[in-house]
Amino acid sequence: MTRIGRPRSFDEKTALTAALNAFWAGGYSGTTYLDLEKATGLRRQSLTYAFGEKQDLFRRALSLYIDQRVAKATDLLASDAPFKDNLRALLKAWEEDASSGNGRGCLLVRATAEVGADAHMTSELQRGDTMLLHALTQAFRRAKSNGELTSETPPDALARLVISVGNGAMIQAVARKNPKISQTAHEALLSLIT
Repeated sequence: MTRIGRPRSFDEKTALTAALNAFWAGGYSGTTYLDLEKATGLRRQSLTYAFGEKQDLFRRALSLYIDQRVAKATDLLASDAPFKDNLRALLKAWEEDASSGNGRGCLLVRATAEVGADAHMTSELQRGDTMLLHALTQAFRRAKSNGELTSETPPDALARLVISVGNGAMIQAVARKNPKISQTAHEALLSLIT
């Protein structure tokens, strides 16, 4: 059935980006429709009509985050720079997220902790995790074949280690408002694997 009504008087991508920022600041549970209305300048009815219920809007915002931020991380890992420089740059970007002062951290990490068991969110969370895991695994494989890495640990296990340490450090640094937590964890991780 085709919906009939007035044409949209707003840019959907702009509204979705504003919703993403609201969710990134407050998390899924902590972001109300009032927050979303303030962020987007749209009323709840318009938001629901354009994006579906709050759960649908969050999933689309999370998808946009993955397309922008996680894709940027994968590009960084594929750079022609030495492996150690690429890995250090990735960890530095995560530290900046943890120390941004707004308490946001990484939306993918927060969403995994908050709504990871929600079947409606599973595909997007897995997509983001898989993108990052694949990029790290490929970076570790290249580093091994180039002689930049001598570890006998399989590349996929090293990739999962980086993600696990990064996620845990991010959650702790944001929750305790202490970015040194992630910096210390990342320095230890680099000393162990490079």
